[in-house]
Amino acid sequence: GIKLIDTRGKADFAKSFIPGSINIQGNNAFATWVGWLVKYNEPFMLVANESQLDDLMRKLMRIGLDNVYGYIDNVNVWTELGNALDKTKLISLEEFDTLARNNGIQIVDLRGESEYKSGHIAKADNVFVGTLQENLDKISKDKTTVVYCQSGDRTTIGYSLLAKNGFKNIVNYPGGINEWTNSGKPVVSEK
Repeated sequence: GIKLIDTRGKADFAKSFIPGSINIQGNNAFATWVGWLVKYNEPFMLVANESQLDDLMRKLMRIGLDNVYGYIDNVNVWTELGNALDKTKLISLEEFDTLARNNGIQIVDLRGESEYKSGHIAKADNVFVGTLQENLDKISKDKTTVVYCQSGDRTTIGYSLLAKNGFKNIVNYPGGINEWTNSGKPVVSEK
Protein backbone atom coordinates (compact mmCIF):
# COMPACT_ATOMS: atom_id res chain seq x y z
CA GLY A 1 0.00 0.00 0.00
CA ILE A 2 2.99 2.35 0.05
CA LYS A 3 3.43 4.61 -2.98
CA LEU A 4 6.32 3.44 -5.18
CA ILE A 5 8.22 6.08 -7.16
CA ASP A 6 10.25 4.60 -10.03
CA THR A 7 13.15 6.97 -10.73
CA ARG A 8 14.46 5.20 -13.82
CA GLY A 9 14.47 6.87 -17.22
CA LYS A 10 11.21 6.92 -19.16
CA ALA A 11 12.49 4.45 -21.80
CA ASP A 12 13.46 1.87 -19.16
CA PHE A 13 10.16 2.39 -17.35
CA ALA A 14 8.21 1.90 -20.60
CA LYS A 15 9.85 -1.50 -21.19
CA SER A 16 8.94 -2.90 -17.77
CA PHE A 17 7.56 -1.50 -14.54
CA ILE A 18 6.05 -2.71 -11.30
CA PRO A 19 2.28 -2.31 -11.58
CA GLY A 20 1.09 0.64 -9.52
CA SER A 21 4.44 2.44 -9.54
CA ILE A 22 4.74 6.06 -10.66
CA ASN A 23 7.56 7.04 -12.98
CA ILE A 24 9.27 10.25 -11.90
CA GLN A 25 12.70 10.29 -13.49
CA GLY A 26 15.63 11.03 -11.20
CA ASN A 27 16.63 14.10 -13.19
CA ASN A 28 16.65 17.83 -12.33
CA ALA A 29 12.83 17.96 -12.22
CA PHE A 30 12.57 15.01 -9.82
CA ALA A 31 11.84 17.00 -6.65
CA THR A 32 9.31 19.19 -8.45
CA TRP A 33 7.18 16.26 -9.59
CA VAL A 34 7.51 14.29 -6.35
CA GLY A 35 6.41 17.48 -4.57
CA TRP A 36 3.28 17.58 -6.73
CA LEU A 37 2.43 13.90 -6.32
CA VAL A 38 3.44 12.84 -2.79
CA LYS A 39 1.80 14.25 0.31
CA TYR A 40 4.08 15.65 3.00
CA ASN A 41 3.45 12.90 5.61
CA GLU A 42 2.92 10.08 3.13
CA PRO A 43 5.45 7.22 3.27
CA PHE A 44 6.85 6.14 -0.08
CA MET A 45 9.54 3.93 -1.58
CA LEU A 46 11.89 4.41 -4.50
CA VAL A 47 13.06 2.28 -7.38
CA ALA A 48 16.54 3.73 -7.77
CA ASN A 49 20.09 2.71 -8.45
CA GLU A 50 22.09 2.85 -5.22
CA SER A 51 24.54 5.29 -6.82
CA GLN A 52 21.66 7.83 -7.22
CA LEU A 53 20.32 7.62 -3.68
CA ASP A 54 22.37 10.41 -2.11
CA ASP A 55 21.40 12.85 -4.86
CA LEU A 56 17.72 11.84 -4.81
CA MET A 57 17.50 11.99 -1.01
CA ARG A 58 19.10 15.44 -0.98
CA LYS A 59 16.56 16.67 -3.55
CA LEU A 60 13.69 15.25 -1.50
CA MET A 61 14.95 16.69 1.78
CA ARG A 62 15.17 20.17 0.21
CA ILE A 63 11.41 20.12 -0.27
CA GLY A 64 10.65 18.50 3.08
CA LEU A 65 9.88 15.00 1.83
CA ASP A 66 11.91 12.69 4.02
CA ASN A 67 9.38 9.95 4.72
CA VAL A 68 11.16 7.48 2.43
CA TYR A 69 10.34 4.00 3.67
CA GLY A 70 13.06 2.31 1.62
CA TYR A 71 14.21 1.53 -1.90
CA ILE A 72 14.83 -1.29 -4.33
CA ASP A 73 17.58 -1.01 -6.91
CA ASN A 74 15.75 -2.74 -9.76
CA VAL A 75 12.37 -4.11 -10.76
CA ASN A 76 13.65 -7.69 -10.87
CA VAL A 77 12.91 -7.90 -7.15
CA TRP A 78 9.23 -7.93 -8.16
CA THR A 79 9.62 -10.77 -10.67
CA GLU A 80 11.78 -12.78 -8.27
CA LEU A 81 8.76 -12.80 -5.95
CA GLY A 82 6.74 -14.41 -8.77
CA ASN A 83 4.97 -11.25 -9.94
CA ALA A 84 4.63 -9.92 -13.48
CA LEU A 85 5.88 -6.55 -14.69
CA ASP A 86 3.74 -4.23 -16.78
CA LYS A 87 4.71 -2.46 -20.00
CA THR A 88 3.75 0.97 -21.37
CA LYS A 89 1.67 1.10 -24.54
CA LEU A 90 3.70 3.48 -26.75
CA ILE A 91 2.64 4.77 -30.14
CA SER A 92 4.55 6.46 -32.95
CA LEU A 93 3.76 9.78 -34.62
CA GLU A 94 2.08 7.96 -37.51
CA GLU A 95 -0.05 5.84 -35.17
CA PHE A 96 -1.05 8.91 -33.19
CA ASP A 97 -1.91 10.86 -36.34
CA THR A 98 -4.25 8.03 -37.38
CA LEU A 99 -5.82 7.81 -33.90
CA ALA A 100 -6.21 11.60 -33.66
CA ARG A 101 -8.58 11.44 -36.64
CA ASN A 102 -10.79 8.95 -34.78
CA ASN A 103 -13.76 10.52 -32.96
CA GLY A 104 -14.01 7.55 -30.60
CA ILE A 105 -10.88 8.41 -28.60
CA GLN A 106 -9.89 10.95 -25.99
CA ILE A 107 -6.70 12.99 -26.34
CA VAL A 108 -5.25 14.48 -23.16
CA ASP A 109 -2.59 17.19 -23.15
CA LEU A 110 -0.78 16.96 -19.79
CA ARG A 111 1.03 20.31 -20.07
CA GLY A 112 0.25 23.48 -18.17
CA GLU A 113 -2.62 25.72 -19.26
CA SER A 114 -0.44 28.38 -20.91
CA GLU A 115 1.47 25.72 -22.88
CA TYR A 116 -1.82 24.18 -23.96
CA LYS A 117 -3.28 27.52 -25.05
CA SER A 118 -0.16 28.38 -27.06
CA GLY A 119 -0.70 25.33 -29.27
CA HIS A 120 -2.26 21.89 -28.82
CA ILE A 121 -3.49 19.01 -30.92
CA ALA A 122 -7.09 19.43 -32.10
CA LYS A 123 -9.73 17.90 -29.80
CA ALA A 124 -7.23 17.54 -26.93
CA ASP A 125 -8.47 18.06 -23.37
CA ASN A 126 -6.08 19.83 -21.01
CA VAL A 127 -5.44 18.14 -17.65
CA PHE A 128 -2.17 19.29 -16.07
CA VAL A 129 -0.19 16.27 -14.89
CA GLY A 130 0.40 17.83 -11.46
CA THR A 131 -3.36 17.83 -10.83
CA LEU A 132 -4.20 14.62 -12.67
CA GLN A 133 -4.87 12.63 -9.49
CA GLU A 134 -7.56 15.16 -8.50
CA ASN A 135 -9.06 15.16 -12.01
CA LEU A 136 -9.34 11.47 -12.86
CA ASP A 137 -13.05 12.01 -13.52
CA LYS A 138 -12.06 13.97 -16.63
CA ILE A 139 -10.42 10.90 -18.17
CA SER A 140 -12.55 8.28 -19.91
CA LYS A 141 -12.28 4.69 -18.75
CA ASP A 142 -14.30 3.54 -21.76
CA LYS A 143 -12.50 5.20 -24.67
CA THR A 144 -8.91 4.75 -25.77
CA THR A 145 -7.12 7.72 -24.21
CA VAL A 146 -3.89 9.07 -25.72
CA VAL A 147 -1.73 11.19 -23.40
CA TYR A 148 1.01 13.57 -24.51
CA CYS A 149 3.04 16.54 -23.25
CA GLN A 150 5.97 18.58 -24.60
CA SER A 151 8.58 15.87 -25.06
CA GLY A 152 7.47 12.78 -23.13
CA ASP A 153 8.60 13.20 -19.51
CA ARG A 154 5.25 14.35 -18.12
CA THR A 155 3.49 11.87 -20.37
CA THR A 156 5.23 9.00 -18.62
CA ILE A 157 4.25 10.39 -15.22
CA GLY A 158 0.65 10.76 -16.39
CA TYR A 159 0.54 7.32 -17.97
CA SER A 160 1.84 5.70 -14.79
CA LEU A 161 -0.68 7.61 -12.64
CA LEU A 162 -3.55 6.52 -14.85
CA ALA A 163 -2.37 2.89 -14.89
CA LYS A 164 -2.06 3.00 -11.08
CA ASN A 165 -5.66 4.18 -10.88
CA GLY A 166 -7.05 1.34 -12.98
CA PHE A 167 -7.20 2.91 -16.43
CA LYS A 168 -6.66 0.16 -19.03
CA ASN A 169 -7.22 1.93 -22.37
CA ILE A 170 -4.39 4.45 -22.14
CA VAL A 171 -1.73 5.01 -24.76
CA ASN A 172 1.47 7.05 -24.42
CA TYR A 173 2.53 9.29 -27.31
CA PRO A 174 6.12 9.98 -26.18
CA GLY A 175 7.08 12.28 -29.06
CA GLY A 176 4.89 15.00 -27.64
CA ILE A 177 3.94 18.32 -29.15
CA ASN A 178 7.60 18.84 -30.14
CA GLU A 179 7.61 15.90 -32.54
CA TRP A 180 4.07 16.70 -33.69
CA THR A 181 4.88 20.30 -34.69
CA ASN A 182 8.38 19.51 -36.02
CA SER A 183 6.79 17.12 -38.51
CA GLY A 184 4.44 19.85 -39.73
CA LYS A 185 1.26 18.62 -38.06
CA PRO A 186 -1.34 21.30 -37.24
CA VAL A 187 -2.03 22.72 -33.78
CA VAL A 188 -4.87 24.77 -32.36
CA SER A 189 -4.04 27.97 -30.43
CA GLU A 190 -6.18 29.86 -27.94
CA LYS A 191 -5.59 33.47 -27.04
